[in-house]
Amino acid sequence: MRSTCLLVLALASGSACALGLGQIQVKSRPGQPLLAEIPVITSDASELVELQAGLASPETFTRIGLEPPIGVIADLQFVVANDSAGRPIIRVTSSQPVTQPMLTFLIEVDWGQGRLVREYSAMLATPGSVAGEPVAPVQAPVVDAPGVIQRPVVPAATTAAAPQQAAPRPTPPRPIAQSPAAPSSAVEVLRTSPPMEAERVTVRSGDTLSGIASRVAPEGVTAEQAMVGMLRANPEAFTRGDANQLRRGSVLRVPATQELQVVEAREAAAIVRTFGRQWREARTQPKVAGSVTAAKPAGVPASSGQPAVAAAGGRLEIVPPGGGRATRAGQQSGIAAGGEGEMLRQELQQTKETLAARDAEVQELRSRLTELERLQTDQKKLLALQQSQMAAAQQRTGEAVEKAASPPVSPLPWIIGVALVLLGLAVAAWARRRARTPDFRTATAGTPSIAEAFGATPVMPDPKVTPAPAPAAADITPSWQKAAPSRAAAPAAVPEPSAATGWRAPLAEEAVGLAPEVDASNAERLELAQACLDLGDTANARRLLDEVASSGDATARGVASRMLRTIE
Repeated sequence: MRSTCLLVLALASGSACALGLGQIQVKSRPGQPLLAEIPVITSDASELVELQAGLASPETFTRIGLEPPIGVIADLQFVVANDSAGRPIIRVTSSQPVTQPMLTFLIEVDWGQGRLVREYSAMLATPGSVAGEPVAPVQAPVVDAPGVIQRPVVPAATTAAAPQQAAPRPTPPRPIAQSPAAPSSAVEVLRTSPPMEAERVTVRSGDTLSGIASRVAPEGVTAEQAMVGMLRANPEAFTRGDANQLRRGSVLRVPATQELQVVEAREAAAIVRTFGRQWREARTQPKVAGSVTAAKPAGVPASSGQPAVAAAGGRLEIVPPGGGRATRAGQQSGIAAGGEGEMLRQELQQTKETLAARDAEVQELRSRLTELERLQTDQKKLLALQQSQMAAAQQRTGEAVEKAASPPVSPLPWIIGVALVLLGLAVAAWARRRARTPDFRTATAGTPSIAEAFGATPVMPDPKVTPAPAPAAADITPSWQKAAPSRAAAPAAVPEPSAATGWRAPLAEEAVGLAPEVDASNAERLELAQACLDLGDTANARRLLDEVASSGDATARGVASRMLRTIE
C-alpha cells in the first residue's frame, strides 16, 4: 500500500513550482460518499484564476506504479473552491459511498504557467477517531515544550536545558525534574502501560516514517497519529529526534491503538506539518553546520548509546518552526547525521515525481502534435478539394466567355421590319386620306377656279379678327354631296363641324384645292397636319397648324384656324 496522502512528498521535498498542494483532509466517514479537501498553497493570487484540477490520466498512473483508476477512484470529482476561512482548496468528492479504508489516486493540477502531479492516499477515519475526546494533560508538553526529542539521563541536566531553550516562548517551560510527582497522563501511559498490541518493524533502506505508519496504522488511527506515536515510542531510531532522519536497521515498536489515539488527529497533523516546514526551511536556507554537541545540555551524551534508558525516561518535545536544534538537525545530511542517506532518498523521490510530471507533459505534447498532424492532413485534403472546385469553376467560366465572345445577332432585320411596318401604316393612312378626297379636287375644263369663285379682289382677312360664327346646321352638308346643278354659280361656304355631330370636314383637301391662292409649303403643312390628325397625333398637327396660321397667307391661315378649332 502506498502512502496515505502526499505526506511522503511533502516531507521529502519542497515544491519547485510557485503553486503547491497541502495535506489532504478527509471530512467523510466510511460508508459515505467521499468528501475531502486539499489546501492550495500559493503566493500569487493570479495563479488561481486558471487553476484546474482533475484525476491524472491512466498512463500517468502506470508510470508512477499505480493501477489504472477504476471504480470509485475513476469517478472522483475535483472542484476548486474556498473553505470556510476563505482559503483556496481543491474539494474531492465521489458520487458513490466509499467502503474501502483507503483511496490512493493521482491528482493533476494545471494553472496555466505550470503543471503538477501529486499522489494522495485518503484514509477514511472511523467515527471513534473523529469524535474522540481530547486529553487535556497532553496539551502542555505539545504546546509549551520548547526542546527537541531528547533522552535526558540526569534530571538536573534536563532541568537546566529546558529554561534555556524556552527563552523565546512567552510561557515558561515546566521541566520534568520540577514536577516528577505529577507527570502528564499521556507520558504516564507510555511508561506504565505494557504494549498489549505492540509489534515491531525493522527499518530497511528506502523506508520512511510516513510509509511505515501508513502500513501499520490500525483502523481508526490516522497516519499522522501513527507517525507521532511511533516517534514518541522509538526516539532512539531517529537522529536528534527528527522525523525526517530515520536510522536504517532500527527496530520500531508499534504502540497499541489506545496509545496512538492519545494525540488527536488534528494535533498530529499539525506536528507532521511542522516537521515538513522545518525540512523545507533547511533545504531553502542552507547554513554551515555548527557544533551540535555544544547545544546539548550538560550531562547528555552525544550519541544514543543507551537505548534502554532512553526508552524508559525519554520525553517528546516539539519546537516551533525555526527552533535551533531542529533547524541544525535538518541542515545536516542524512549520512552525516546517521540517517543513512534519508535526504538523498527524498531527493530521489522528488526527482522521480518531477520526471513523471515531465513524462506526462511530453505525452500530452505528443498527443497534441499527432492531433495537429491530423488536422494538417485534413486541411491539405480540403485545400485539394477547393482547388479542384476552383478549376472546374474556371473551366465553366471560360466556356461561358467563349460563348459570349461569339458575334452577336445584328439588329438590322428588326430595324428593317419596324421600318416596313411604319411604312405600311403610312401608306395605309395615305390611302385612307386619298379615299376621302372630295370630287372638287379633280378640276375640269369647264369648272371655274377657286379664285374666280371668290371674286377678282378677295378680301384679306385680318388674322387678329375672330373668325365668323359657324353657319347653321342646314348649311353643314357639303355642296358637293347635294344635287346642285353647278358649282360655278356661287362659291360654297366652307363647312365647319358641328359639336353635336362631331363631323370634321376635310379642310386639308380644301386647302389643296386652293392651290393658286395657297403656297405649296403651306398646303404641304396642312396635308401633314391632316395626316397627323388621322393617326391621332394631335400635338404635331397643332404644331403644323400653328406654323401655317402664323406665317401663311390669308387663305392658308383661315384653313389652319378652322382646323385648330376642330381640334379644340
